[in-house]
Amino acid sequence: MGGKMGEQRVNQLVIATVAGGQAGDVIRTLVEEGFYVTQIDSTSGLLQEATVSLLIGLDQARLPHLLERLRTLCRPYVRYLPVHLEVTIAEVQPMMIETQVGGATVFVLNVERFEQV
Repeated sequence: MGGKMGEQRVNQLVIATVAGGQAGDVIRTLVEEGFYVTQIDSTSGLLQEATVSLLIGLDQARLPHLLERLRTLCRPYVRYLPVHLEVTIAEVQPMMIETQVGGATVFVLNVERFEQV
């Protein structure tokens, strides 16, 4: 069934979790392109880094464009993190591990009913 937001039909809800450092550009671009975006700040599990979950209501016809934008704006990148081991004071440089951060985790849900009151 869906509903209308402004003049846009809303029959899907996208939940996209993105890295906090990438969120500003993502939100700015999506709003400029006419998407309605609600931001929820959060923290990732393992790395305890800032993330942002975006709630995006849209017509399913716009989903491919949204997903392409997210792929373009939320590219994963490599980051090096120190490994916290018990070491002697004589050791100057800590060991580092390589990890991939950034990117986006995206969930797409069908909207049975949407109303703006």
